[in-house]
Amino acid sequence: MDQPFLPQPPKQFRPPQGGEVIDNDGHLYFIGAVIGSGGFGTVYECTDEWANELVAKVIMPQNRSYEEVRDQWLRELDNLVLLRHPNITYVYDAFEFQDTFYIIVERCEWPLHTLIQMPEAHCERWLPYVARDILQALEFIHQNGYVHKDLHPGNIFASQVRDHLDPGKEPVWMFKIGDLGISRLEGDIHIFNTILARWMAPPEYLDPVQFGSLDRRVDIYHVGLLLLSLLMKRTPEFTYNEILAGMPRQIAEGLSSPYAPAISTALRRHVATRPQTPLELWREISTASAGLA
Repeated sequence: MDQPFLPQPPKQFRPPQGGEVIDNDGHLYFIGAVIGSGGFGTVYECTDEWANELVAKVIMPQNRSYEEVRDQWLRELDNLVLLRHPNITYVYDAFEFQDTFYIIVERCEWPLHTLIQMPEAHCERWLPYVARDILQALEFIHQNGYVHKDLHPGNIFASQVRDHLDPGKEPVWMFKIGDLGISRLEGDIHIFNTILARWMAPPEYLDPVQFGSLDRRVDIYHVGLLLLSLLMKRTPEFTYNEILAGMPRQIAEGLSSPYAPAISTALRRHVATRPQTPLELWREISTASAGLA
């Protein structure tokens, strides 16, 4: 006799609590304090039994179904696993625990906007090091057919590489791209499924007929904005009219920094006149840096 169909109970998302131990098939993660949140969910400090400093990204429903959250989790996980590079935040683990989705990622020291806001920081000295690391990672992302679309000082992270055999040795600083959940294949990008922060909108997003198609070169424009933020010691915001008028490029051209010409080329309105690859932009910045030696 057939068993009667019994409906499955609804999935119950449950965020972790500080101090909780999460067990993923024998791998223990010790959850700490909340350090951030966004549209995707919440980020917690985290360590494992190896004492690795990590973060746990917990994907929360935000009025979405279990299936929608699972799809977002899988999409971000796919990006993180495929796009492994020294200058991209490294994923250690990913799992579902009590109907809630986790991604365990390396913990970095601070986002780039922290450096920008430090009164004592000489950001121009940092600029070639930031640019080299970020553009290397971006070249790798593009070579794999992806576009990031969301490069800004809040998701570029500074990381310290320590020598555990010589604790007294000064750590080496690296910069890494994070938040690959927004990354998508270049062929999937078009105006109608792309959401950008207002101040980050490139001219081609606002007027593709005049300025060109929305493709991987949007990342070049965003790197230009990011490096402009370093030189200005603040993150500038622009209206749509100012973006269409080319104000970001004009501001860059008015700066006295030797890096200003390279940044201004990245901020050109017409995509065909920008550096076409991250390596092209790096060559311009590297030439300017060599001139300071």
